[in-house]
Amino acid sequence: MSLPPRGVIAMAHRFTSPAFLMGASLAALAVALPQAAAAQALTETQATILKRITVVEARSAKNVLDVPQNVAVIDAETLEKHVVRDIQDLVRYEPGIAVDRQTSITNPFGQLNSFSIRGVGGNRVQMLVDGSRVQERITDGSRDFVDPWNMKAVEIIRGPNSVLWGADALGGTIAFRTRDPADLLEGMDKPWAVELKTAWDSFDNSFRKQVSAAYDFGDVQILGSIGNLTANEPTLSNADPDGGIWGCPRPDYFRCDALFPAETNSWNGLAKLVWTPNDAHEVKVTAEFFERETEIDQVWDSGAENPLYASNPAYYSYYYESEFYLRNLDMSRARLALEHTWQVRAPWLDSVNWKVSYSPQHRNTESNQVRNYSLLSPAQLRQITQIRDYGEDFLEADAQFVSSFDWGDTSHTLTYGFDGDIATTSYEGVNITDNITLGTTTTATNQGFNFPKVETVRADLYIQDEIKLLDDKLTITPGLRYATYGIDPTVDENYVPLDGYEPEKIETQRLIKKRTGMYQLDDTYSVYAAYGEGFKMPTSQQLFISSTAIGATSLVEVIPNPDLKPESVSNWEAGLRGQFDRGFFTLNGYYSKYDNFIRGLQPVPGETDKYTSDNVERVELWGTEAAGEYEVVDDIFLTGSLNWSRGVQQVDSGSSETAFDGAVPLTVVTGLRYEIPEHALELEFFGTFAAGPTERSDPNAFKPEGYAVFDAYAKWQPTENVELTAGIQNIFDTRYFPNTLTGYANTPDSSAVAGVNPLELQVAPGRTFKLGATVKF
Repeated sequence: MSLPPRGVIAMAHRFTSPAFLMGASLAALAVALPQAAAAQALTETQATILKRITVVEARSAKNVLDVPQNVAVIDAETLEKHVVRDIQDLVRYEPGIAVDRQTSITNPFGQLNSFSIRGVGGNRVQMLVDGSRVQERITDGSRDFVDPWNMKAVEIIRGPNSVLWGADALGGTIAFRTRDPADLLEGMDKPWAVELKTAWDSFDNSFRKQVSAAYDFGDVQILGSIGNLTANEPTLSNADPDGGIWGCPRPDYFRCDALFPAETNSWNGLAKLVWTPNDAHEVKVTAEFFERETEIDQVWDSGAENPLYASNPAYYSYYYESEFYLRNLDMSRARLALEHTWQVRAPWLDSVNWKVSYSPQHRNTESNQVRNYSLLSPAQLRQITQIRDYGEDFLEADAQFVSSFDWGDTSHTLTYGFDGDIATTSYEGVNITDNITLGTTTTATNQGFNFPKVETVRADLYIQDEIKLLDDKLTITPGLRYATYGIDPTVDENYVPLDGYEPEKIETQRLIKKRTGMYQLDDTYSVYAAYGEGFKMPTSQQLFISSTAIGATSLVEVIPNPDLKPESVSNWEAGLRGQFDRGFFTLNGYYSKYDNFIRGLQPVPGETDKYTSDNVERVELWGTEAAGEYEVVDDIFLTGSLNWSRGVQQVDSGSSETAFDGAVPLTVVTGLRYEIPEHALELEFFGTFAAGPTERSDPNAFKPEGYAVFDAYAKWQPTENVELTAGIQNIFDTRYFPNTLTGYANTPDSSAVAGVNPLELQVAPGRTFKLGATVKF
């Protein structure tokens, strides 16, 4: 590992001191303050700063600074010039937003898990693609079902957005918007366009290839795109092969800095037809698919050759040597959608938008292992095939109506409608054992973290009234959503529950409220305040999981919790914004109170080797966020953003209050962008300065230290139709653990834990390189 110069190390220590971090956060805001030189007219580039549009948050197109909530929009240009690799790379410069990687052997594919917003992650963050849901995560699962390369924008909504887009958006929403034909045809002097894109990333040796084409027939526009990615396992160049503070019990041929050898092959496709017969109607038909297959060679099996089993004849049946172990993961998401927008322009109705979609999504794994049970008499060779298939198929419908009217000195815009879906959730766990020696085959069903096939019906009504008064300086927006859930686990005739835990139907309703206010102080500054709620039912797995024979000795049980309660949140937020000729800033604070926060796989009180899901009575989070951008001189832009949060939790009324580990310490991202239009060149530099956590719920919890990391990007357009991009992340090859890392201790529970899930595999990537090219004609 190459080391940075001694002076750089000293600078990094200063950068991660609390005083510097607070100073950097103030600097991030200061770049947005007006200067006398800002009186000149906007250039095209300057105007772009203030045109980041959000569509999802308000179900209409609005500037992000006109929305009473913290919303960030990452557009297609940013995705391309940063050569964004995956959903983790997507949020690299969004402090307080994180995507972690699963590195335990229990999920050996090195997958990304899900988004975390304001310290709340997993299924509490709603993920949408063109308004359609992305499946939830189960134990040892993933929500990484979206490739960013076919997106025109990604909206990140911090905090609950449950009135307009679903009651279960407790922590926030990640909304992907796919490209339209018009996006590819923009700027073309002919009715067609073809785009070729490619990229390479040294982190996982990923190589992308994509071709897209669009044609304008007049009333009809079409788009087609197909892309492929090949990759290997990520390289953690700064991880310690000897396991760092945990040590490494793994064998010499597979140390604690390595993920299993992997080959990934991924395809994504998008087809879209837009028909605009007149200025009142638009019809969209979208077909989309994503499929990623990963095959790993599990060169080390932590359960094999256990000396404890070898020393006791009673356990000889558990002792084996692994001859080979291949495992395959297939993740797929497809979507077919029909959408119609009608500009009614009637006195009582402005517009109608309705859409229906069908989206089957599956995460299937298959493991094939040959085991040699050499201590049995006679010795036996067995081939073990394990199948774990999980899927959610969504049939969704949405109807939105907009009506505007004046009443006295106030103007009103009503947004109201229906949002519903039927989700069929299925899980299949099968073990097939072929005894090669004896010539027999046995099949066991209901294996793994098993639960029944479930049908979930959501049917919600919502209404929001945007009220403008005081010459449009004050905007007040109340909203309501009547959320209904029906969960039916009785549709699975083949499911065998644990005795005493027969699943039953569940139905529930909840009225979700929202109130926001925004006041324009003058042409530059505005303030806002918002209150929002969220409500989420437990997942099918959390409610109905019934698993036995878990673990190496098959003694562990995971049982349902019939008393599991829905989660809910109340969120308060207030902010100040400024918009200038050359830039903008936004600053806000928030407080969130979660009730009945759900935890998975907790020990059952008074039982041995039994686990279940339970509720944490109360979680409270509070923090502050800021962002800004300013053109200090012509073509030189400074950017900054920050996040700081703290939190506490109380498991039950009889327990003491402890820190909530999801809270993210102070993190500041600063940027410098230099545009050189005469050479069609753009240079961009980022610095990320992060403090380490000071509190954890467990005194023995591992707490990452602070760090400073620097990145650089370049974009060059040598000809009108060719664009080249390059990037270096972690320029000085800094070794660090992300300050969002939780769930690890200073000392492992056992040597087995240190081998199965090494702490060192959570070390952030070292210096990595990116290259990209786009040709459009």
